[in-house]
Amino acid sequence: MFGYITVNRAELKVKESAAYDAYYCGLCHALHGLHGRAGQLTLTYDMTFLGLLLSSLYEDEPADMSECRCVAHPKKKHRYVISEYIDYAADMNVLMTYYKCMDDWNDEKKFLKVVYGKLLKKKEKSIALRYEEKTNIILENLASLYMAEKAQSQDLDEVSGYFGKICEAIFEYKNDEWSEILKKIGFYLGKFIYLLDAYEDMNEDEKKDC
Repeated sequence: MFGYITVNRAELKVKESAAYDAYYCGLCHALHGLHGRAGQLTLTYDMTFLGLLLSSLYEDEPADMSECRCVAHPKKKHRYVISEYIDYAADMNVLMTYYKCMDDWNDEKKFLKVVYGKLLKKKEKSIALRYEEKTNIILENLASLYMAEKAQSQDLDEVSGYFGKICEAIFEYKNDEWSEILKKIGFYLGKFIYLLDAYEDMNEDEKKDC
């Protein structure tokens, strides 16, 4: 259920595109620094959006910037953002990728996904301990979603609502004056993502009876 929240490059000015790239590279850098190479491979545009949203909302001070070369940009140094909100997005990125791997294993027995999930397992445990309440909400709704899908529920609001609740928990960075707004954004975005993913996979899922 990743890959739907992407940037519309055609609508961005040069400076805006560079700023977005700095957040994307910032998330990549945070994933590597906090969770190693296995964590870095979980990089998504979706969580770049979350890091960018939170960084823009909690604008107490300008984001710190640094420069580096990497495998993707070996010739020229590029700028990347350093912030607690990017670190948070990195944690959520790894957490959700781990659960996605387990979901793929349960649904379709994808061997590579369970192997990759095992590589992320230690990181998932560490993140789950730091965000215990949030993790419990995510796991409860994943379990409800699994049961609804297994029962072949035809109630789109019900099944998409479970994933909405998951994204609601992820988008609420902390309990403050922005909580309700962020939760509402996360909830409806989560429902939308779930429905898009279900529609895109519909023909393949019918063939595999999953």
